[in-house]
Amino acid sequence: MLSDKEAEQIKKNLLEQLKKFPAEQVSELREQIEDANPEELEEFIKAQKSQQKGSDCIFCQIISGKVETTKIYEDADILCVLDAYPASRGHVLVIPKEHFQFIGEIPDALLNKIFIFVKSIEPIMIEILKAQGMSIHISQGELAGQGVPHFCINMIPRYKDDKISFEWERKKIEKKELEKVAEELRKKASTEVRKKIETESKKEEEKRKHHEESEAEKISRHVKRRMP
Repeated sequence: MLSDKEAEQIKKNLLEQLKKFPAEQVSELREQIEDANPEELEEFIKAQKSQQKGSDCIFCQIISGKVETTKIYEDADILCVLDAYPASRGHVLVIPKEHFQFIGEIPDALLNKIFIFVKSIEPIMIEILKAQGMSIHISQGELAGQGVPHFCINMIPRYKDDKISFEWERKKIEKKELEKVAEELRKKASTEVRKKIETESKKEEEKRKHHEESEAEKISRHVKRRMP
């Protein structure tokens, strides 16, 4: 069972996420969370996790239109909305319409599209909002502050003296320990990650060749039709 300290931290994260939505639409849920003891909170979390691919996910409710939001952009795969309780003016949430909790669950093509969108809208936001920078933030897991189990990218415009902080305590670590961690990461990266990159690169190369061959065939047919 959750300890009192763990329960309080989870409550804090959940209540913080509820601030993003109109109070009248989440008042009952807020009361349920505030009044829950550690055992009840654990049951609540289990129920949320078991239903996270359904309509009980708040982001899924936003996507389906059950919860009203201020939309910035929408297509078949992506929804971008203004955060109702922003860290700064113009803070937006970029959400895939299909339910995924973690970045590793998202198909590469969709993930690529999401980050192309982020890359494309970032300079527009800075220009329109007269921001001096942009913090792009992703939380993965409850301990990382992911209150809603649905992948989301926070794009937070930065302004002078906005008092937003992403600082953390920096701890000294011995060179020997750094090398140990690096070796473990390198081992995986040199096998699994490299293999995935090479597989994807091969797929892209095959697509490119197929496209070039198709274009060559079109040109050849066009030239033959024009020959006397």
